[in-house]
Amino acid sequence: MERKCPHCGADLPENAAFCPHCARDVHSRKKAGKPVPLRRVLLLCLAALIVIAAAAAILWNRFGAYVPQEYDGVGEVYYASEDRTYQLLVAWPNDRCQSAPDIYQQGGPDDNYRWPSRWYVNDAATGADAWTEFEPLVEQVTVEVVQDENAASPLTATVPSHDDYSPDAAMVSYLDFTGSSGEPQVVWTVQMKNGDVIRVRQNIHITPIITHVYNWQDYPMDTIEELQALLDQIAGETAANDQVEVYLPAVTYEGDLELPGRSIDFYGSTDSADRTVLRGSVTLRSGSYYWINYFYDMDFVGDGTDIGISAPAKFWPVDCTFTGYKTAVLAYGEAWVNVTGCTFTGNQVGFHFNSTGQSASHDLYEDNQFLNNGTAVLLENVPTEMTIYFDGSVFSGNGIDIDNRCGHSVDVSAAVFQ
Repeated sequence: MERKCPHCGADLPENAAFCPHCARDVHSRKKAGKPVPLRRVLLLCLAALIVIAAAAAILWNRFGAYVPQEYDGVGEVYYASEDRTYQLLVAWPNDRCQSAPDIYQQGGPDDNYRWPSRWYVNDAATGADAWTEFEPLVEQVTVEVVQDENAASPLTATVPSHDDYSPDAAMVSYLDFTGSSGEPQVVWTVQMKNGDVIRVRQNIHITPIITHVYNWQDYPMDTIEELQALLDQIAGETAANDQVEVYLPAVTYEGDLELPGRSIDFYGSTDSADRTVLRGSVTLRSGSYYWINYFYDMDFVGDGTDIGISAPAKFWPVDCTFTGYKTAVLAYGEAWVNVTGCTFTGNQVGFHFNSTGQSASHDLYEDNQFLNNGTAVLLENVPTEMTIYFDGSVFSGNGIDIDNRCGHSVDVSAAVFQ
């Protein structure tokens, strides 16, 4: 390719660096750039480093400054947040600071039972309730069950929540089980907002109940004296945590009866038109009452000065009648008492609640008849804050239907007042 000198126009030899005619450089020159001062370069580099360091700090604070921790304990866990330490535990309501890692229950192999697992949050230094301060730190609380693989039936747990049954507890989960549920473990899991996970475990030990049956065809119990002797015999030959069922004849017992310091279920006669009648009072001696004392299908008759059934332990009349008592049914001490399907007629007081315990059996007082009593229901003191429901109960001809002196929560929306 022919080349010309850009200055004089003469022909140039191939690969010539200068023109042989005018002796000038034939290469094109680049314009020199303006030099950047070294100080400015250093300032720019420093600014870039600051931006990079700030971004790194943000990422570190968000993802790397705190590593979530896991806490796991049986019965209780201590958890520190800022300058405060909390005690998280499962406990009994009579001592919120003492953990209950192991719970022992008994039950019939095929019978259904319910028990509340109570979870508390305390200030570790003072033992005071600290749930209000702790709750904002919590994302969620759940309850899971590790089943006993060798058990014939499972134990299930309800979703934990605050409950009037145990208002002092942060949350309650109800455990449903049978006597065949074995030894499962209940796990309270707390997911914290900072990513921490806290697990508080509670071991449940369930053993089947041994049941003893005493039938009127097999044992003498035609008189109040024979029945009392039999009850004393039962107390001597059975363990206090065994279940005892006594099936009564269709006779009228004249006199008072005492339960001998252990739980007994009484079944009145339903085989004919004649029923089991007791003209007198039933009281409970001091002792170990592991279970509710049931009275089924019995008629209680008073003389106007006595008490039909009185006890400091749990009892529950079902489909019974109470007539002519100063007080037909009295709960005192720490007892919780239910009445269902019963008829109260002509008593000065039908049902009197005057106890201050920490537990309850059931909230239903359904299908009762309160007829022509001075006061049908007297609520002087009632354990817990659980609402009492009088669904299907009828109040008629009473001087006072419900004397709620303690202001306890009562639901009569499904009751009948005549």
